[in-house]
Amino acid sequence: MTIGFALEGMIGLPIDTTYRIACAGMCLFLVFKIGSDYPGELWPKVALGLALLVNLALFFTPLLARPASRGELMIFLLPDAVILLAARTFSYRATDAHQRAVHQQLIVGLVVATAVCAALFALMLI
Repeated sequence: MTIGFALEGMIGLPIDTTYRIACAGMCLFLVFKIGSDYPGELWPKVALGLALLVNLALFFTPLLARPASRGELMIFLLPDAVILLAARTFSYRATDAHQRAVHQQLIVGLVVATAVCAALFALMLI
């Protein structure tokens, strides 16, 4: 909220918009921070680029054609989590039993995150 109020004062946009910009920015920073733990790999850059595109696209959907609420962070965080998990799952190489188990956990996490994201967006559109 503090970042939203600061942006409102500097840019002059309504608080709903600046709050959403701050939430999207924080989610993108989280994706960047997680990706910085894997230097030299391509999947964090791909995930960050896709997350940026999805976050920008969300601003033009009916999901954000309402007053801002406390759950705005989840609107941006859940799709970013799905993108991050998908990028990591598709780039993860499994050569032994332990790595296959980790890969299976990544797949389960991706399925659960996708289901929760779809359920949240479906409830918001109703």
